[in-house]
Amino acid sequence: MLKVDNHVKMNHMPRIALFANHGSPQLEALRQQVEAQGGEPVVLDINLGGKRTPKLAIGAGELTWEGVDFSDIQAVHIRCTAPNTLPSLPPMLHEISHAEQRLVYLKEQAYSAATGAFFDHLHQLGRLVVNPLTSGYLDHDTKAQLYEKLRASGFPAPRTLTTNDPKQAEAFLRDYPSCVVKPSIGVGSTREVRPDDLIRLEEVRRAPVMFQERATGDVIRVHIVADRVVLSLRVISDGGVDSRTSTRRFEPHTLPEHQESQLVAANRMLGLHYAAWDIIASEDGSYRWLDCNPGPYVMWIGADLVRLLFRELARYLVTFARSGSLEEASASVRSCRHP
Repeated sequence: MLKVDNHVKMNHMPRIALFANHGSPQLEALRQQVEAQGGEPVVLDINLGGKRTPKLAIGAGELTWEGVDFSDIQAVHIRCTAPNTLPSLPPMLHEISHAEQRLVYLKEQAYSAATGAFFDHLHQLGRLVVNPLTSGYLDHDTKAQLYEKLRASGFPAPRTLTTNDPKQAEAFLRDYPSCVVKPSIGVGSTREVRPDDLIRLEEVRRAPVMFQERATGDVIRVHIVADRVVLSLRVISDGGVDSRTSTRRFEPHTLPEHQESQLVAANRMLGLHYAAWDIIASEDGSYRWLDCNPGPYVMWIGADLVRLLFRELARYLVTFARSGSLEEASASVRSCRHP
């Protein structure tokens, strides 16, 4: 349960902080809907290491970003962010380039730590943060963790193996002859495991590779706000393994009530207020879940659908900022099937 800081007096027109990279068209679309719902949008650049170099302060009684005082801001939306650091420094040819890369690495670590601390502090104060960087983004950026967490909770994730052991990879591909290989972190294309890949399994020693049993059927993009599936779309593509690389259009798709309830429960289990899920609807009526994005890119679905989706996200943010009640904010969200 989120609790509002009792020392903060609500404004008649609640201020909603919206974070993204500077000039984000997606954030502009959300800003318009926040205004339409009676909120005052405060648009902020999230990239501490960018050319604009936003200034922040946290601690000693201060909580500011780009000079904006957050004492009266009760709701925050984060478009998305992720550390730009590698897990280790790349090999360098000489001392000067190594020193330059190490400086960038250390700066990025500091940017990431400060950004995470800022939003986590807001969360601890009882503000609505959509979504905290310390929870949902970690699951999104470590997909092996996400799939095992979903399976352990009884949700329908495909069988997945991440390994740098050629023998483990060979055994998995023997058990699941129809498989895909996909990135373990962030975004990237998924492709089918081909017969010629089987003679190259020794190469997985170089770095862990994620294999997953292939789920066949229609790709469904499911957008969730609070405790409601707001928008569910069938992705019409050219039929490739990765529908994102050959998308043609979207069609409305009605999920079974039980499937909607499961997705909402999983969203909350991951600590998310808003997310887009990619799932597979098989011909036999079953569903398999492929991914959950806590800061989804949505402009590809078209301006009209973006407006409907962001109307509900803005309603959630503004209602919470006015009431301080997560339950009241959640109850205000409506499905786009019933605009």
